[in-house]
Amino acid sequence: MRLLLVTETPPGTPNGFGVTLKNLFSGIKHDTLFTDINFRKSTIKKDFIFAHCPYHSSKKGFILFLLGLIPEWRGYYSKTWMFFFLRKKYDLVYAFFYSVDCAVFAHRIAKYKSARLIIHIADHNKAFIASKKFREIVKFSTKVCCIGKNMRDFYEKEFCRKFEIFHNLADDAFLPLLHNINPSFSKTNPLKLLFIGSLFESLHKGTINNICEVIKELNDEGYPIIFNLYGQIVPTSFLSRELTSSHIQHHGTIPSEERFNIMSANHCFIVPSSFNQNIKDEYRYSIPTKLPELLLSGRPVIIHGPKEMEAYRYCTENKCGIVIDENSIVTLKSKFIEIFNNYADYNNQAFKTSHNLKKHLSISLHKSNFHNFVLN
Repeated sequence: MRLLLVTETPPGTPNGFGVTLKNLFSGIKHDTLFTDINFRKSTIKKDFIFAHCPYHSSKKGFILFLLGLIPEWRGYYSKTWMFFFLRKKYDLVYAFFYSVDCAVFAHRIAKYKSARLIIHIADHNKAFIASKKFREIVKFSTKVCCIGKNMRDFYEKEFCRKFEIFHNLADDAFLPLLHNINPSFSKTNPLKLLFIGSLFESLHKGTINNICEVIKELNDEGYPIIFNLYGQIVPTSFLSRELTSSHIQHHGTIPSEERFNIMSANHCFIVPSSFNQNIKDEYRYSIPTKLPELLLSGRPVIIHGPKEMEAYRYCTENKCGIVIDENSIVTLKSKFIEIFNNYADYNNQAFKTSHNLKKHLSISLHKSNFHNFVLN
């Protein structure tokens, strides 16, 4: 089967979407077309097709559009561009996206190539519900899928169609982590908490600020704790006050392959989500990409956020993680102290739980399910 993957974010980029695509499509022969210009430099040496879509709507783009040098301009799509830059015949177009623009572009390519279309909603977007064009795409698609149960329940009701669920899986070639970390904490061996992934003010504000505040208070009270953060912070000014503390350290972005070494060096992982009502209403349909790997790590994982979140639903249904669903600094502080004083027990329980979760979350056991979904 000749398959074209269409996505904003190409596989292998050091973010959740890139990691997910790399994991899911490993072993499936395919070409990749990506639309986000921010990744052009990082993927220039790879055999990927870059299609800047949507393109700038300025008048100067009109000539480029007429010449077939850009694929899209002001909602119009160029068959000339497709003729020059998509010469191959494709049987299937697989769209993994979080915007209407990318979904529409994939739909146009599928129709131009007389190919089947599978859509995979990678993140919730209110525009999907408002767009008549997107509703047409859902009807046109051979198969449809999304990333979590909250999203599935919502979209099945909205679009009157069955959605499958596929989200990122954990690489069990590296997990669980070795069960040999020192559970006795001191100034020379502080409790190391870890956030790894992209930290957005629009998704995490309030909750992550409270976590930082609790860590500073506990250090002042004699509990040696360090909070390590890896990944981008958007905007860069977010947490600027909190990061002045020596106990809270942002280490920047990292290559994806280094994440397991970083996880091994930390005692406990944190998955936060905001209690802000507006953020909660949107973010409830998403699932943190790193969650499967963190849960399969064999280390304690704190899920701090409201009950409406997909992460809360997953952990309560599968009896895993340390769920803190109360927006309270007092409750958060009490749980951190409990983990500090009883870390060996928490770590042992997490290690046992990781073996039970393997049948739900491991790449080696579940990648074939995704491959069957795509290819059959």
